[in-house]
Amino acid sequence: MSILIPRVCTLLRTTATRTATPIGLSTSKIRQHIQLPPTTLWVSKSPKIQRMTLITMNQSLIDRLKNDGVIPDVIDEFTPSVFVQAEFPSGKEIQLGNTLKVAATQEQPKVIVTPDDVSSESEDTRYTLCLTDPDAASRDNPKWAEFCHWLVTGIQRPSSGPLDFKNSKELLEYMGPAPPEKTGKHRYVLLLFKNGKKEPQKLDGRKKWGFEDHEPRVGARHYAKKYNLELVGANFFLCQNEKQDD
Repeated sequence: MSILIPRVCTLLRTTATRTATPIGLSTSKIRQHIQLPPTTLWVSKSPKIQRMTLITMNQSLIDRLKNDGVIPDVIDEFTPSVFVQAEFPSGKEIQLGNTLKVAATQEQPKVIVTPDDVSSESEDTRYTLCLTDPDAASRDNPKWAEFCHWLVTGIQRPSSGPLDFKNSKELLEYMGPAPPEKTGKHRYVLLLFKNGKKEPQKLDGRKKWGFEDHEPRVGARHYAKKYNLELVGANFFLCQNEKQDD
């Protein structure tokens, strides 16, 4: 598996040679999925340059979220502090808006994270992870949105690598995407939040995240506000039913 964004962050933290060193073979995929400018594809010993590179990567992530309307449909603009990526058992990865076949997304994915600065967090810090669809029943008619596909809380402080769900609490088990026929591509948004003082609770339903609200796209943002969750990372992919227009 090619861990694109975490690979970049890991390389940024390593001790480089005296001259800048190219990252290597994964750069074409990085350009394709997050459209990094050439200046971000180099590693330097200077902490100042490394920090500038991370800022550039964060802005590229925000740009992709804006381009596909995840900002503002699902979340507000934020400053990422954790890079989030995921891989399904089918071998398919979530890569900032790539299109996946429904059949490849039916099993719970492995979620890989790389925090910007692990040392800044307390050992007691816990996180909440979710997968939400803001396009149910369709992007043009989001009458059921958002639809929650997965919700886990109590995740221990992330370190680089796969998230460990061993001591976490699954509030809503994983349900694979099932976009209806002829509704076009749906966005499936993976979000990682840092928990606040209030413990997140189970939902009353998947549609609109159980909120009794007639407005479209009620979901992750409202849940985060209710439980004082801070958004720290995001990623997303697209899926559509194979049966579209006749």
